[in-house]
Amino acid sequence: MAGVDPKEQPSKDVLFRRLQWLMFWRVIFVTVLLGSSILVQFKDRGSLAPPLLVLYGLIAAVYLLTFAYIIVFKRLGPSLRFAYVQIGLDTLFVSFLIYVTGSIDSVFSFLYLVVIVYACIFLYKKGSMITATLCSVQYGVMMDLEYYGILKPFYDSALSIQDHEGSYVFYKILMTMVACFLVAFLGSSLAQQTLRTEKELQAKQKDLEQLEAVSGSIIHSIDSGLLTLNSGGIISTFNRAAEEISGFDREEVLGRPLANIFPDVVEHVTSSDASLKKGPYRYEMEFTKKDGSMGYLGFSMSLLKEPDGKSIGNLLIFQDLTAFKNMEDHVKRVEKLAAVGEMAAGIAHEMKNPLASMSGSIQLLKKGVDITPVANKLMDIVLRETDRLNALANDFLLFARPTSDNIAPVELSSAVEDTLELFRKNGIWQNRITVVQDLAPEVWTEMDSKHTHQIMWNLLLNAAEAIEGRGTIQVSSKASEDMVQVTVKDDGCGMSNDTIAKIFDPFFTTKSHGTGLGLSVVYRLLESYNGRMDVQSQQGQGSTFTAYLKRIDLPGLLP
Repeated sequence: MAGVDPKEQPSKDVLFRRLQWLMFWRVIFVTVLLGSSILVQFKDRGSLAPPLLVLYGLIAAVYLLTFAYIIVFKRLGPSLRFAYVQIGLDTLFVSFLIYVTGSIDSVFSFLYLVVIVYACIFLYKKGSMITATLCSVQYGVMMDLEYYGILKPFYDSALSIQDHEGSYVFYKILMTMVACFLVAFLGSSLAQQTLRTEKELQAKQKDLEQLEAVSGSIIHSIDSGLLTLNSGGIISTFNRAAEEISGFDREEVLGRPLANIFPDVVEHVTSSDASLKKGPYRYEMEFTKKDGSMGYLGFSMSLLKEPDGKSIGNLLIFQDLTAFKNMEDHVKRVEKLAAVGEMAAGIAHEMKNPLASMSGSIQLLKKGVDITPVANKLMDIVLRETDRLNALANDFLLFARPTSDNIAPVELSSAVEDTLELFRKNGIWQNRITVVQDLAPEVWTEMDSKHTHQIMWNLLLNAAEAIEGRGTIQVSSKASEDMVQVTVKDDGCGMSNDTIAKIFDPFFTTKSHGTGLGLSVVYRLLESYNGRMDVQSQQGQGSTFTAYLKRIDLPGLLP
């Protein structure tokens, strides 16, 4: 309504709900109150007296007005004007009800106060004072008109208003007016205080929601995994990074024990409660992801406290250190291989000269005329073993100095297919090993093609020797923006963690034959091209070797 302070107005949503309840409870109240009055009067009189018929008419009028209110409410929506109209008509309804039920002796005078109370709720101070004024004026005018005989009583009764003394009539009018304004003042003050409290609560609720949104955004945006545990060890927070690191979805872990994700961490949570009181507790450990793959986890654990310092659980912040540990192992392995390579180069050079002399001498002796069959056979054995030692010396040299002068662009899918074709035609593996390939086309790297063949051949050979009986080797490749990876996966016997840590060491082998240089040479070749090798394996579940090489784009292949 015009002139009403916006600060003293309820919001549209609040006004909408309150008007609905007002119309509903008005119907209920009038039905119960007037219905009970009809029953009482019917019992006393035994017939339908004129006031009783008027009461029926009042009930019908309330229902009709409520129906009209609903139609207007649906068309115009909630508004203060609509509230003023309803409350103003309610004052008239109460005045008429008092008039027909005994005027000054009516028991329904208190309904003025009821109307003023819900006027305070809807219209606050200004509206409640207007309502109190309407009630006071209507009651005072009605009493005065009856007292001076201008307005006749609605029905004859044993005692009329003229039978009362003027002082009593004045006292009754004055007390009613005082009660109306007193209720309006107190009710509006309470209503305004309630409104301010509601607005402050809404503002605090909004601030709290914004704070929760910002906190949630921060928690789910950080790169480190974060989870919180309540006092019972149940997970209550699990951010996006934690999902990526563990492989578990948030819905799978919230409300469940920590042991469902990191069973090994539970021991540290239990055993470190005393140390946590002194500060954060840090630890590194291996963990198993949801897909069964192994990783390396570094986590910091601290107590989760309330503002008063009371502990309510634990806070775990963790990171996946798998890539870091792999790189660290790679650097250590490169350093060790470099040292071993220098020694191997010296040994290879020292071996090749005597071997060449031995081989030449034996070949000259074989050309002699007096060579017996036994001597000839022994010389063949010496030559064969000399060739084997010479091949071993060449492996030494390749391991020690894997560089090449024939580096050129290589299309990996073609190079790998050539090696796979030779492997399939090898009679040793042809009948028991199935090779499945999934190679990305037109992916280029830069290296010596002989090295490409040697890397793939050694990886295929290693995979085939790990398979007992029939099995499958899967060879695949895929490329990212600057790297290309070639994966060789077998379903063989797999390896333990101790074996994985040593497989790239020179001369380490788990086979009854072989020199243990195959995978060492592969690693040195990849390292010489700024590549690397990752291994994943579990005993009884096979192994996966992944070689990473730098990807190049040839000008003729660019779009």
